[in-house]
This record gives sequence, C-alpha cells and structure tokens, in this order.
Amino acid sequence: MSTFDAGDRIKVKRPLYTHHGIFVNESRVIDFSGGHNILEKPKALVQARTLKQFEGKWGRAEKVEDREKFLGGLGFWPQPESEHPPEKVVQRAEALCQVAATQGAYRLSGSNCEHIANWCKSGAHESKQVRCVHASHAVFGFGLSVALSRGPSKWRPALIVILLASTGVTLYMQYEAWTTPRRWRPIIAEAEEVLREPDRRASED
Repeated sequence: MSTFDAGDRIKVKRPLYTHHGIFVNESRVIDFSGGHNILEKPKALVQARTLKQFEGKWGRAEKVEDREKFLGGLGFWPQPESEHPPEKVVQRAEALCQVAATQGAYRLSGSNCEHIANWCKSGAHESKQVRCVHASHAVFGFGLSVALSRGPSKWRPALIVILLASTGVTLYMQYEAWTTPRRWRPIIAEAEEVLREPDRRASED
C-alpha cells in the first residue's frame, strides 16, 4: 500500500540529480522521462508509468515537501499556499500527459522533469536543481576570475581555457532558460484547453 496521495509531487534520487513526478496511484505516476542515459533525454516524453517503473533501480520514492521560498540564481520558489488542490494537480498532470506525449520538448536546464512537476503542482515552471546549478556556477565563475587576476602567471593559460568553457556553459544554460518558455507556451495553452473542456461540455448540456 502506497504512502502517497493522489496529487503528491514525488521524487527519487538518481546519480547526480533527483527525478520528479506527480503521483496519481500505484499504477500511474506522470513524469517527464525516457531514454536510457543523458544523451537520449531529448527523446523524453511526458508520460504515465507505474510507481515501480518511476522508482527504477535507484531506491524508493519520497514526497517532495518545500516549506520556504528558495532564492538562488535570481530564482523564486513558490510557498505551499500557492499550490493547487490535489484533484487539480492530477487534472493538470493528466492534461499535460495528453498533449505533450509526443512533443519532444525536453531540455535539461530549461524544461525537465522537475519543471513539469512544479507546473502541475503550483503553476510555476521552475526547477530548484537548475537554480542551484546556476547559483553554484556563478560562484565557480567568480572564483575563476579571482584566480585569473591574482594567481601565478603560469596558471593563466589553463585558467583562461577553463573560464571560456565555463562561460560557454553559462551562455547555453541561459539560452535554454530564455527560449524554453516560448517552446512550452503552446503546449501549456493546449493543456489548459483540455482542462477547460469539461466545463465547456457542461455549459452546452
């Protein structure tokens, strides 16, 4: 018997990251998943799987509980009072599963499993993990700049290469963060149309 309730946002720890989804029941967890490794993630789909499939071989899933705002990399983390009621969370997850099952819109830093789980739960297309990476990367870049300006001259060629690579990663992550919302806007609009359909049918009867 599961300890989760319908509409819970759940997660399971995997190497280097945490995978997120929305629990409906033991036979149905909606997540953004697919592919056997990071290189195959662009093939990921919003889809429903069993709880066992969601957990995989990495361990048991647990409920996500956030009790405060999260500020990092200029990010905002919604407080619990901004969350939708459980039945609406399930409806949003099911609608997104219906319209985004073949979209191929996965982006590691712009639209991943945590982004869509949080959209279903609170309406915020956010990822705490990505915000942490942004913040850590900013600190790393600052440290590189200090080392480049104050470190021994013999280190400079290597530090310049590392700094250029770091800048490239930063630009890529920002590009994904800026462009993904535009790619997701029509998907979200279609999901919201699906959510409005029962009300539309009821008004016609």
